[in-house]
This record gives sequence, structure tokens and C-alpha cells, in this order.
Amino acid sequence: MLVYRKGFLMLRAASILTLAVFMLAGCGKLPRPFERDAVNTPNALATNIFFEGVEVMPITGSTPPMGLLLAQSIVKHLEKDFEILAATEGLDRSRFVLTGNVVTNDASTVARTLYSIGWQLSVRGEGPISTFVQDVPASRTEWDYGSPPILSQIGTSVSTRVAKLILGDCFNSAGQDRFLGRNGVLIGDVTGAPGDGNAALKRSMAVALGGGGLKLASNSEEAVFTVTANVDVGEPEKGAQAVKILWLVKDVDGKEVGRAEQANAVPAGSLDGRWGRTAAFVAAAAMDGIMAVIKRHDPSKLRVPDLGSGSRKRYEVQELPKPNLRRVPGWAPPPPN
Repeated sequence: MLVYRKGFLMLRAASILTLAVFMLAGCGKLPRPFERDAVNTPNALATNIFFEGVEVMPITGSTPPMGLLLAQSIVKHLEKDFEILAATEGLDRSRFVLTGNVVTNDASTVARTLYSIGWQLSVRGEGPISTFVQDVPASRTEWDYGSPPILSQIGTSVSTRVAKLILGDCFNSAGQDRFLGRNGVLIGDVTGAPGDGNAALKRSMAVALGGGGLKLASNSEEAVFTVTANVDVGEPEKGAQAVKILWLVKDVDGKEVGRAEQANAVPAGSLDGRWGRTAAFVAAAAMDGIMAVIKRHDPSKLRVPDLGSGSRKRYEVQELPKPNLRRVPGWAPPPPN
């Protein structure tokens, strides 16, 4: 017969769960939808687009702040809408360079708008490949104050045109669209846990992965990966219950790419109420394996990061320092490092 002293049931449960058996299983390599065939590329401008980027120069002919805001809006839409690496500075090794010049049509009798912008997309070291003029339907006040709707409209229009020039026949391809606007990890549903375990485990895993350096997505449309879990608690037997927790990592297509399984016995009924620190210990124990799966299948690594001083990865997977907890007399021992 097992006898447990009142007051440390939950702490004992926590320490047992942190000693859980951990299993990590990768499910094979993911396809690489961003890779291009250098021989069969349908458009010469699409060659190496995922290894090179676009440097958007500050637009001339306007105030420096407005010129920079325009360039930043284009960079934002190139990266968010088309997954084309772009920056206003630092991409000194990029293949493409975009420049623009603002013209104020005060004295013109034929101009349709007060402002227009002449754009030029060039291949670095080779010369221009396209020039075009964009009419900007902005009032003087909207222009002077950098109206957000006007900036967004310019960014969307110009980035779309530039993306079509660069991607050619690959523009709007199925492989490209799979990752548009996705750059985080979603902590999905946790099911099957007694007490407040479902909510506590979900919250604790978000804290663990976020603290480990991963960007968290707020919905499935923004997520590259989704992490879910199922908790299975057995019937009480001789004062104890078997607990199994299965964490699954799925990609953007819903395919399982890895899993972590934790299993052990806890005092019967000890998880029926608040999980508290137990949830944090469980999430910390599973975190390393989950992060390893995400790091191995992270599609952002398909970009070559050395594009000049301004290049950057979407997010980095980092090790979370393990706490150095001291033993408190009368308390259960801290989880092992």
C-alpha cells in the first residue's frame, strides 16, 4: 500500500513527470518547395531568387523620411507577400536593385495625379531590366504626412510588379504560396488532461518555446508548424495512475514531422485539480525534442543567409538555459538538468 503525505502530492507528481521517458521520432525529410532547378528555370530572372534578394534604395525626389517610408513599405510586401528577401540597406550582394524617383506634377496639364514615381529594377552590375511609372492618387496632405493607406497601396502595387519580373512563370506557383505570410509556430489544442491540465500545458509550452527563441503564431494561417498534445490518464491502481502525454509537430500541410512522448506514474488523483508547476516541468522536458524537430524542418533555412550585412533568418532556434534549482528541505527534489 502506498502512503503519501499531504502537501507534496503535486510536487511529487511534478518530479516524476520530469523524469518521463522521452521519445523523438522524425518522419523523414520534407519536400523543399522553394528550391529551383537551375537548368530548367522557366525565366532567367528567377535563377537563385531564394539565394539572393532585392535591395530597395530610398526613393529620391521627396523628403528623406518619406523616401525611406516608401522603400520600407515595398520591402515589407516583398517579404510578406512573396517571400522575396529584401532590405533598404545591407543587401550589398543582392542580385536585384530597385530605385525610384518622385515627380510632383504641379505644372503639368496632362498628369492624372499630383504625384508619380518612376521605378527602375536593375540587375546589379548589369543594368536595368525594367522601368515603369506609377501614378499615386494622393493629396498633398496625404503625401506630406505619409498616409499609411497610400504607403501600403504603393508597397503592394510595386512589390507585385517586381515579384512578377523576378519570379516569372513561378509567380503564384503552388509551391510558393504554401508559405506566404507564415513565420511562426502555433500551439494548438491539448486534449484529455484532467483538471486544468489542457489549458496549463498549452500555456506552458507557449512559454517554453517562446523563451527558447521561436516566434509564436496566433492562428493557423500564420503558422509554419503546429504543436498539439493528447494526455491519457489511466485508472487508479494501488494508489497510482499511469499518465502518457503525446506531443505532435505538424507542418503547414498537416503532415506529422515529429513527436515527443512522455510516460510515467503519478499519485492517483494528483492531477485532478490545478497543474501549476507540473505543467511547466512537463513542457520544459518536452521542449528540446520539439525544438529539434522544428529546427530540422524549418523552411527558412532554405535561404542562404550570407547576403550581406543586412541579411537575416526569419527566426533562430536557441537553447533555453536550464535552471539551477537548489534543494529545499521538506520539498521534492528539483527536476534533473
